[in-house]
Amino acid sequence: MNDLRLRFCDGSQPDLPLDTGVHALGRTPAGLGPVGIDAPSLLRLSNDRRGVWLTVTEGMRGVHVNGRPVQQVAMLRAGDSIHANGCELLLYAANDDRDRAPAAPVRDPAGNLRLALRGVGGAHHGRSLSLEKPRRVGSAANADLRIDGAGIAPEHALLEASNGQAMLRQAAADVLVNGRPVREALLRSGDQIVFGVQHRFVLEGPPPSVPLPTPRMQAQPDADAPPPPPSRGWMQRVPWLLVTAGLLAAALSALLVFGAR
Repeated sequence: MNDLRLRFCDGSQPDLPLDTGVHALGRTPAGLGPVGIDAPSLLRLSNDRRGVWLTVTEGMRGVHVNGRPVQQVAMLRAGDSIHANGCELLLYAANDDRDRAPAAPVRDPAGNLRLALRGVGGAHHGRSLSLEKPRRVGSAANADLRIDGAGIAPEHALLEASNGQAMLRQAAADVLVNGRPVREALLRSGDQIVFGVQHRFVLEGPPPSVPLPTPRMQAQPDADAPPPPPSRGWMQRVPWLLVTAGLLAAALSALLVFGAR
C-alpha cells in the first residue's frame, strides 16, 4: 500500500498527501486544515517506517477514530475515519499496487488460507468470522454476516477465498477498502473493509508469500574486490624450513650413536 492521503469530507480543503514526516492540522478560516509545523495545532499526523500515528494536542477533546475516542495517541491504517473539531477526515490509499478486477473464482478446498474478518466498528465490533467458506454479507435473515442500515441490500456482497487469496465480489453498492470505493476487489491481510456507514472490519490472516530469490549458478566477480592471490605449486607449499630442521636432527642423532664407537 502506498501514497496515503487525508480527505476532508466536507470539501473545505484539498486532499492532503501524507508524505514521510509530520503534518500538523489546526484551525484555519475554512475550518480544520493543514497549518505550519510551528503553528498552534489540534492534531499531528506522523508518517514513518512504523506507520501513521495520530497525536492529539493536550486539552483537545472530542477526537474519535472509527467512532472510538482518542485521548492522546492512536495508530492509523488506510480506511480509518477521524472526527475532530466538527470535521470528518478519511485516511485512504490513493494508489494500490494490485489489480482490482478479480478473475473467475477458484476455490481453496484445503482451507489453508485461514483468513478471517474481525469487526473493529459497528454492531459486530470484536466479532471474528472465518472465510473457510464463502460468506454472504447483507441484511437478509440468512446472511452469514448480517448487517443493516441505509444502503445495505439483502445480499450486499460476497466474500470468499479464491485464487489463493480473499476476494470481495457481487457488491450491490460501493464498499470501502482502505478508504477506496470498490464493487469487486482482491483483498490482503490488513485491509480495512467498510460496509455502509458504520460496519467496519479488518481482514486478518497470513501475509502474502514472498518468492525466494533464485540462487545464482555462479557468483559474478566483484569489480572492486582485490584480485585473488596467485596459486602456488607444490614446491612452494612444502615447509622446507621444517624439513631442513628434521634432517639436521637426524644427522646429529646418527653422529651421537655411531661416533661413540
